[in-house]
Amino acid sequence: MILKVRFPSIRFVGMAALTVAGASCSESLVPPETSPEPIRIAGTRAATGPLRPDGLNMERGFSLAVDMLNEAGGIDGREVRLIMYNDNGDPHTAANIYQELMRTDSVHLLIGPYASSVTNAVVPVTEAAARPLITPAAAAHEIWGGQNRQWSVQMMNNARDNLAGAVVVAARQGARKVALVYENSRFPVSAAGGVRDVAAEQGLELVMDEAYPVGGADHAALVARARDLGADFLLGGGYTEDALAFTRAVAEADYHPLLTSWSVGPGEPDFPDRVGTELARCVIGNAPWVASLGTAGLLTTSGVFVQRYETAYGLAPGYTAAAGFGAIELLAEAARASLSETGEISDVAVRDHLFSTSTETVLGPFGVAPLGESDAGSQRRLVRLQLQWQDDGEGGLVQRVIYPDGEAEADACTNPPRATVGAR
Repeated sequence: MILKVRFPSIRFVGMAALTVAGASCSESLVPPETSPEPIRIAGTRAATGPLRPDGLNMERGFSLAVDMLNEAGGIDGREVRLIMYNDNGDPHTAANIYQELMRTDSVHLLIGPYASSVTNAVVPVTEAAARPLITPAAAAHEIWGGQNRQWSVQMMNNARDNLAGAVVVAARQGARKVALVYENSRFPVSAAGGVRDVAAEQGLELVMDEAYPVGGADHAALVARARDLGADFLLGGGYTEDALAFTRAVAEADYHPLLTSWSVGPGEPDFPDRVGTELARCVIGNAPWVASLGTAGLLTTSGVFVQRYETAYGLAPGYTAAAGFGAIELLAEAARASLSETGEISDVAVRDHLFSTSTETVLGPFGVAPLGESDAGSQRRLVRLQLQWQDDGEGGLVQRVIYPDGEAEADACTNPPRATVGAR
């Protein structure tokens, strides 16, 4: 008999004891068949709080991958079960949950949380416990750079590249004055560093460089300041909720920069649905994955992934969902390698595979700096794309790659120049 136990922040399926009633001592009792022990993957996500939209997309990727893995027979015939806790997007909460996970032997594999700030609190916990960890959605290079990590690997590419391509695009389109506004947390701070470097290389003037507290942005005031300083390129942000708020604030302020670009949000397929077609037009986002890339991993191709995701959730997947899906593919690959080599899921064997393999997932290519290097575990192979919402010719918008040049599907569009920029 299968007993399903549900807690507010965890989904877990456990085996209940089987008893035989009404049998006499003379009867021959045949013990029930026992299935191989399920393989349990555990981690956290932001089911509540400001990171919920992005955390939910990642978790949907996890769940779909586990479903498809079990449809194909699991891992070497063993069912895979996903156990997820709510960390509320809070680093301290996440660290405490992973501390508890380190104290149980019922979890075979670990998967990381959403956001660099949360991951940065978790990685020291798993490193100290000598447990391998895949981090699907942590882009801040500082988590790995010079840290000589032994157990944690990065799937996302470097956050310093996140907005850098958009700066190059803006310079080509004639922008001269840049306003940079960003959340004061690990990932946006790292992305802002890349903006400063590339803006200087491109000869752009950084007229505004301002951080705002986590959850405390005055979007209207920040946008008005950028407008009054005459910035013709506005970029930065934090996560999806900030991208939505800044996009609306630009319209409300009667501000018409040539281009805007936000670190997280415009890369997701539902961005125009959430802010409206007019406001989303020509907004730049970024992503390491789009469906048109034609990627493939252990479980499936990007085309099948998109079809299954849309069927399961009623919307198209973005790169955050692809990262979640790809992380499960990578874990399954490492677990199979460990079972083949040692006959069990060995932390050391899983770790060694993750640090040494060069492979592909639905998200794209995976390969990290090897053990022994100062940046061990940092992603080396994934490429960051700059995307833009452009007219589709039928009254709607379509997401097109505009940078880097070798991957570009279209030239960038810009907002019409208006005399109101800087003329308040």
